[in-house]
Parts: sequence; structure tokens; C-alpha cells
Amino acid sequence: MQQPSGKTKYLALLAHPVDHVKAPSFMNPEFEKTGLDWFLTPMHVRPENLEDAIRGLQKIDNFLGVNLTIPHKEEMAKLCDELGPNAKRTGTVNAVRFDEDLLVGEMFDGVGLLIGQKEYGIEVTNRSSLILGAGGAARAVAFSYIDEGVKRLGIQNRTLARAKKLVADIKAAIPGAPVEVASDDPSGYEVICNCTSLGLHKGDPVPTQIDKLTPDMDVVDIIAVRETELMTAAIAKGCNVIGGVPMAVGQLSLFVKFFDPAQNGRCQLEIEE
Repeated sequence: MQQPSGKTKYLALLAHPVDHVKAPSFMNPEFEKTGLDWFLTPMHVRPENLEDAIRGLQKIDNFLGVNLTIPHKEEMAKLCDELGPNAKRTGTVNAVRFDEDLLVGEMFDGVGLLIGQKEYGIEVTNRSSLILGAGGAARAVAFSYIDEGVKRLGIQNRTLARAKKLVADIKAAIPGAPVEVASDDPSGYEVICNCTSLGLHKGDPVPTQIDKLTPDMDVVDIIAVRETELMTAAIAKGCNVIGGVPMAVGQLSLFVKFFDPAQNGRCQLEIEE
């Protein structure tokens, strides 16, 4: 792989913890393949240091901006000077562009997941879907599922208040949206999507009742670093299962256009699990 030089433009992927980050392994080769002298590097930033880290990176002239993952998506939105349409309604960001002295944020998780799912034949239009989680990624996915015409959307979260807030926020933004607070019982749903961090590490508890999974269900887990316990159980049940790589890949061309609009149309990466 080509080594960075003084002409290279940098992006940082901020996370806590950082050991699960996988995106640089396929994004950097794709940048090189398409002639972009860009380099994405993971950085371990604790929540209490997020603002200081951002302000420091802003002062580096060859940094285009940052991508964000767990647990920074909601807090980073509060630090932005401008928000794109998806970021405004979800209250979350996973990409921030350094635009002079301004921080411009947008959220691509939901749109990216829809792109990735469709590559595997998983549609949500006119189907019932259960989202596990109510954090930054879950918020983005929930709004995108509603936009895509989901028939019924359940939101389940360990902290009930967060699930209720997400449901209320969706209904406030999209009156009549078919969304409700749900339990961890997947019965009656056609698409199950894990948007929690459970599964990042071996031995994490499974966020749904796996004994209620049936072969006619599609199971999506946004964890990209490993085959999670949920994925393993769903495969054993005969479900159609995908992990988090398709969501990440689905966002690549969107990221490139966001960080440099002149690059629109580049980085159309094929999805491989």
C-alpha cells in the first residue's frame, strides 16, 4: 500500500474502545485504488477528551475531518456548528468535515445500511422491523427504515427511557410514523437489526431472545469486527444474516462526496463479507 506523504489528506476515525475498528482496512486501499491521496487512521479518544481531540485536529492543515463510532455520535453532534439533514433530525453524526473554522456534521449510518442490506436482498419496505438499541446508530437506522416505508418498527433498548425518547422523536419529526417501543422478543418481526454494542467482544450477552428467531427472519448486526453471538445463533436458526461490513462499505462513496464534493462518484466499493 502507498505510504502517506506530505501531500496526503488525513481522516481520523475516533472511537472508545478502538480495537473493534475495521474500516481503515478496506477504505485506505480503496482510496489508493481510485487515486485519492487520503489516509484514514483510527484514534482512541475517551468521551471526556472528545472536544479537546477535535479542536486539536482542526489545527492540522492536512486533516479533512473525522469519522466517529461508539460512543461519540451523539455528543459530537452537539459540538458541530452546522448539521446536515440526517444529522439534524437524528441528533447524531458519524462524519464531521473541517470547513475553515466550522465543524460540519452529517450522519450516514442509516443510508449506508440500507445500501448494504439491499446487496443481500434484505428490504424493509412494507415489512415489520425490530431495532435493538437506541443510541446513535440506532437513531440513524430507525429514521432510514421509516423513510424506506417500513410497515411496523419496534424499538427495544435496555434503558426503556431511551427507547421511549427515540420513538417520541421519530413521531415528532414524522407524524404518523408506524413506530413503537418493543420488547426483546423478535416474534412477529421480519427484520431484526442489532444496533447495540453487544457483540463487540466475545462473551457479550445476546440482545434478543434467540430462541424466538425463525428461518423466515432477516437478521442484521452492525458489528463489523467479528461474527457476533447473535449472528451465530441466527445462522443456526436458518435466518438470512449479515454483519456490519455492508453498512460500512455502503457509506464509502457518501463519505468521499461529503469530505470533498469534487470527488462525487468515486469509490464505488463492492461489498464482501
